[in-house]
Amino acid sequence: MVEVATYCRICPAACGLLVEKSDVRITAVRGDPLHPLSAGYTCPKGRRVASFHDAPDRFLRSQKRSAGGDLEPIAFESAVDEIGGRLSAVVNEHGPDSVAMFLGTQSVFATLTRRSAMAWFRSLGSHKLFSTMTIDQSAKWLRPLRLGDWAGGRQRFDSADVWLLVGTNPLVTMQGGDFTGLPVQNAARSLTAARERGLSLIVIDPRRSETAAQADFHLQLEPGSDAVLIAGLIHVILVEHREDRAFCAEYADGVAELRSALADLTPEVVAERTGVPAQQIIEAARVFATGPRGMAMSGTGPDMGPTANLTQHLIGVLNVVCGRFAREGDRASQDGILVAIRPPRAEVIAPQRTWEHGFRSRIGGYGMLNGELPSSILPAEILEPGLDRVRALVVVGGNPAAVFPDQELTVRALRSLELLVTIDPFPTETAQLADFVIAPTLALERADHTGYFDGIFAKPFAQYTQSVLDRPGEVVEDWQFFSELAAAMDLPIKLAGRELHPGMPRPTSEEYLAWTAERGRIPLTEVLGHPHGRVFDEIDPVTVAPDSGSGGRFSVLPDDVAEELVEALGAPSTSDSYPFRLIVRRNRRMMNTLGRHIPGLAEEPANSCLMHPDDIAAIGARAGDWVRITSVHGQVLAICRIDATLRRGAIAMTHGFGRLPGQDVDLERDGANPGWLLSLTAHTQTITAMPLMTAVPVTVERAH
Repeated sequence: MVEVATYCRICPAACGLLVEKSDVRITAVRGDPLHPLSAGYTCPKGRRVASFHDAPDRFLRSQKRSAGGDLEPIAFESAVDEIGGRLSAVVNEHGPDSVAMFLGTQSVFATLTRRSAMAWFRSLGSHKLFSTMTIDQSAKWLRPLRLGDWAGGRQRFDSADVWLLVGTNPLVTMQGGDFTGLPVQNAARSLTAARERGLSLIVIDPRRSETAAQADFHLQLEPGSDAVLIAGLIHVILVEHREDRAFCAEYADGVAELRSALADLTPEVVAERTGVPAQQIIEAARVFATGPRGMAMSGTGPDMGPTANLTQHLIGVLNVVCGRFAREGDRASQDGILVAIRPPRAEVIAPQRTWEHGFRSRIGGYGMLNGELPSSILPAEILEPGLDRVRALVVVGGNPAAVFPDQELTVRALRSLELLVTIDPFPTETAQLADFVIAPTLALERADHTGYFDGIFAKPFAQYTQSVLDRPGEVVEDWQFFSELAAAMDLPIKLAGRELHPGMPRPTSEEYLAWTAERGRIPLTEVLGHPHGRVFDEIDPVTVAPDSGSGGRFSVLPDDVAEELVEALGAPSTSDSYPFRLIVRRNRRMMNTLGRHIPGLAEEPANSCLMHPDDIAAIGARAGDWVRITSVHGQVLAICRIDATLRRGAIAMTHGFGRLPGQDVDLERDGANPGWLLSLTAHTQTITAMPLMTAVPVTVERAH
């Protein structure tokens, strides 16, 4: 037996692992106690990494759909030639915008995957780029485009006095960096240490989550009332003149107008609208404003809600009015080891409002956010007639057939494509619909380094790992598919600044990894000498540079935000017909849909409907009973389970369960898909087309 140090690549935490293996398989996996950041911690997913590699349903060869409708093995080279030929034919007849790409969450956990996918896509020349970002948190991309952004970056969690989290549970999700600000590795230990040094924690969440249970203030609001609550916090700060007046005078427009717009939003009014006691609102606002250091951050929760765009804007405004950004001379939030980094400047990047110019979709006239179109319009891009209708789709590291709202519409669109290609190690719902499935390596079968996560780690850390296992069957690395596809389509492709033309030799993975790190602050050869990874404390920390005199200013209350604020502060819409609110919940044992098929990893029964015990009793049910959940859009069945951490009236389920429409479903094994309760076209946000996916009005009744 041999034990090898490596790191996990299932979620952003990249925790250190020690993998014990024989000649042919993994025999044991445990957390690496010598890893400088995770220090031996790993979650259930990481400890079961061998089960992913050894899964009996894993694809070990690429697949092609036969004339009879079944997936059958095909040699990788043949698959690439056929895919390239068919894509070229579509482009030649209908133009590059008839080809789309969807980047899923797993596309970011191999350093080379997204780089090469985007290199191919740029060479193709299509505008039809979609990703998970615009199906669960597009408001985070919209906020800086309307509010403006601070070039100097956020303040650091390790020097903060107060931290405010909205709709996120990083002790489970391991989300950190510029999403929550917390360290991604072993967040519980980091939070405990921060609390011991005096940090005040404020959590806004309708559930007393694992993170909320550690908070000084848990503002347990009614689902969907986030915007009103955050506006109420801003009201207290402005009325009591606790804002950073010097910062606002120098860098922000619209503060006086905002003060006037929120004048009537007293804590008592907010309490009535949100269910949070007025005194809690006042005290939390005062603690946050007093700081003096600390940020308001959020997860996906508020970005899936009924006022996503406004809520995210107000979270940004809360930081603006309190001046909560890294200032000149402060240590920057990102250190950068294996990627080039320039000292950020203490200045505002003025609102860009990019969606108002450039390419627009024929579906709803939606513009681009960060170079992407809203994922919710992808089915319509496929189904609606038009010159640039999407006829071919390449999916990378995602499973849209399972996770999009309105699964029936989504699947109908995917079935209607002339060509659907997915890179997937397992027969997911999307793979079951695909014309071609490219069988990829899994994490332990490829070399990699942590350069992609340089901006997430709380310390100047880097790690390089060799492949731990030999490649089984005929699997290939994701990046190799795009490199070979470009050649098959006679397209040049630029990898790490090097333009490769068809017929030119391709690099090895190790060479390509070295290219991506050649501008880093520490030579990759030095990182290779530390198999457990290393914190490079000896390098000078990156500090925030002075204002260049750009003159940029935040726009605290642009006209469209003012309109959204008036609407949100108006009379709330209520309906006795749908008295419960379905909220989204992350599952510690899975990464979105990845892990559902691993025996013993998913909980049993799968994807239960979690309810407060008093709500279960109120509908005449008991824990373990089947319940019927109904929205205006659809209906699902699930087993109810007790969760006393929920606010009464809220129920919780996880996205991404179930099976394809028309397939036999064992609900105890497969779970219900909440996508049947949601719509891609109703209750969407302006600008982003983000559908309502949490705080969804539903009824719950015992299923007899």
